[in-house]
Amino acid sequence: MGRARSAIAARTSIQVLQKALLDAFSMKETAQESHDDFFDAVNFCRENSEEFNGEDGQEGWYFWQVGEWAIAGDISLRLCRSQDRLEVISTSVGELVAAGVDSSFQYAFFARFEQGETKRLLLLEDEEIVEEGFPISAERGQFIDDFDEEEAERLWVSFELPTFEHDPIEGPFACVGSQSQ
Repeated sequence: MGRARSAIAARTSIQVLQKALLDAFSMKETAQESHDDFFDAVNFCRENSEEFNGEDGQEGWYFWQVGEWAIAGDISLRLCRSQDRLEVISTSVGELVAAGVDSSFQYAFFARFEQGETKRLLLLEDEEIVEEGFPISAERGQFIDDFDEEEAERLWVSFELPTFEHDPIEGPFACVGSQSQ
């Protein structure tokens, strides 16, 4: 888990998740590419993200399908830092799971949303843990004092989602560049 990663997942199609994401962030699509290699998808996101090489108001996301889950990822952690927008996305897609990790800054995030409400939120930031909602079944027997990057990933993986420990190896990745409206 050497680099910052965040992702959201819903039991839907890439197209439905993409539309819900663009609508919730009030963004319009400006570029779209498909890549089989994850590093090409990340490079696309860098070129289309304000935080890296893009213009003001730009964001780049990559999408891929894992079984019944459509997953959207970013390299700026913006997805995890937008709880209100994740609630909005969940009104369109139903259950939404989100996670983010950045070992360099001891940042960890895990949340589950449903029908516009935060059902579970765990956040480690600035050495402080924030906890909201009811624990999910994978939390049974765990102490909240132990919430960290590994625990955020363990909860994410408990939904049969791919690990953050290594880069995704199975594409294709649908990449979307977007601009604030």
